[in-house]
Amino acid sequence: MKCTQSLYRECMFNVEGPDTVFAAPGSDIVLPCSIKPTMSAVDMEVKWSRQDLGDILVHHYMNNSDKNDGQMPSYRGRTALFIEQLQYGNTSLLLKNVEVSDGGQYTCRVDSAKWDGQVRVLLKIEAVGRTPEITVLGTASGGVLLQCDSKGWWPVPELQWLDSKGVEVPAGVKESCEDGEGFYVRRRLTAHSSDTNTYICRIDITGDLHYWKTSLCVCVCVCVCVCVCVCVCVCVC
Repeated sequence: MKCTQSLYRECMFNVEGPDTVFAAPGSDIVLPCSIKPTMSAVDMEVKWSRQDLGDILVHHYMNNSDKNDGQMPSYRGRTALFIEQLQYGNTSLLLKNVEVSDGGQYTCRVDSAKWDGQVRVLLKIEAVGRTPEITVLGTASGGVLLQCDSKGWWPVPELQWLDSKGVEVPAGVKESCEDGEGFYVRRRLTAHSSDTNTYICRIDITGDLHYWKTSLCVCVCVCVCVCVCVCVCVCVC
């Protein structure tokens, strides 16, 4: 039942939350949702659903207890409301052990006897992988064959080889594969003695709200006797 005009101010509320939340696979995260102005949600109905999957049920609270009989199986045992915070209008959802398939559009809907409201929160799965490793594989085509690789990324990151001025240099095809830790990526480069002696392997993910960049600087000196000097420095920003 909706508010009558005379009770409009007393029963009206807004449901608020962020547009986007980022999480790494395997982590526990909170999808924020709250009632404004602050009022108790203990006696209200709170329903979290996946809007992008046809509004399937993620978590349901009603009549002062959880009602998750119709919950999507993949979420069972991984969701919870902060029951002690409901009295303050906090209807946020705790999602445990985040999976890649959890990424998507969520709806937080709150219903009282006289009013209702909802907000949508986009969950994006992103993970920064391990610091890239540079390996000297040997010589090839009159130069030194270098390989840069890293694992634990999500989604597939960009991998570039750059010269000392930050300009991308021609390199082999980027290879990637998915394992239990995320995506593994690698790319090879043949460095020649006539080229710059400083090479940077840069791996990054660019998101709407985040920009991660992990770089390694590799100094390679090539002479007739194929003497190779490798210097590695790490830059994270």
